[in-house]
Amino acid sequence: MTEQQIQKFKVLNLDGPTRIDRAIRLQFPDFGRRKVQALVNAKKARVNGKVVWMCSWKVKNGDKIELLCEKPEEKVKTSQFKDHWIVRRDSDVIALNKPAGVLSHKTRVGGDDDILSLATEKFGHVVLFHRLDRDTSGVMIFTQNTQINRYLDVAFKAGTIEKEYVALIQSPNELQNVGVISTRMSNVPNRRDIMRVSPHGKAAETHYEVVGEAEGKMLVKLWPKTGRTHQLRVHMQYMHGAILGDRLYGFRKSAKRLMLHAHRITLPEADGYPERSYKAPLPEDFISQLPKALRKLAKNL
Repeated sequence: MTEQQIQKFKVLNLDGPTRIDRAIRLQFPDFGRRKVQALVNAKKARVNGKVVWMCSWKVKNGDKIELLCEKPEEKVKTSQFKDHWIVRRDSDVIALNKPAGVLSHKTRVGGDDDILSLATEKFGHVVLFHRLDRDTSGVMIFTQNTQINRYLDVAFKAGTIEKEYVALIQSPNELQNVGVISTRMSNVPNRRDIMRVSPHGKAAETHYEVVGEAEGKMLVKLWPKTGRTHQLRVHMQYMHGAILGDRLYGFRKSAKRLMLHAHRITLPEADGYPERSYKAPLPEDFISQLPKALRKLAKNL
């Protein structure tokens, strides 16, 4: 039987009265919408000691919530910066390999460590120009020299920075050996945290190449040419090849982590700066989830 326990927390940092299901998800980002709603509907939530069973029940800052639920999975503990995260340190750029399960930067909920804060403690003031989802591992770049910030700002906005990801996805699917996925994407109505392919959304383009396939799983390289939220995760789902371990767009229990890794980032030659490439090796918790037939291919990427 799954272990049950009571989770207690005080509601903080809301802009105003908020539905209880949303407040719970802000406190526990790993809980899915359906799971939270099922818990509330089953009368497993209390507000200030009173049982609540409607997800539309409004809570406010200072309210105390108790939730009877499964014991949550332990998050990655990162009380201090780990030197092995450093991919490379130049005079103006620091490239780090972010572990899966660590936030890129603080959220308004707070509480969890984030790599921006930890990098600041380690190196002093740094600027983060891009982010990765909590569940995605891989290379991130930070700057220390303000002179490079304009160059990077222009390059990111112009889309001249190349990002390469590696993912393990479901197979069979609709991918060819190489190809391009070109769609439009928008938010799911009333859900800012979930995206979908939509004819009325913003243009989204992903290039891909299949590395190998084994045991109903496919290893692919992905190059997003646009930067839509959850673009790679949505595009893989759209092609019926959801990324394994994806709690929003696939099946979370298909892997112990989201099998998406930011493998390489290449900065363009421009404004007197040379082209530079930073590569984050695939972490062991990624490689260990691969079929044996794909591990050698992955290590040679």
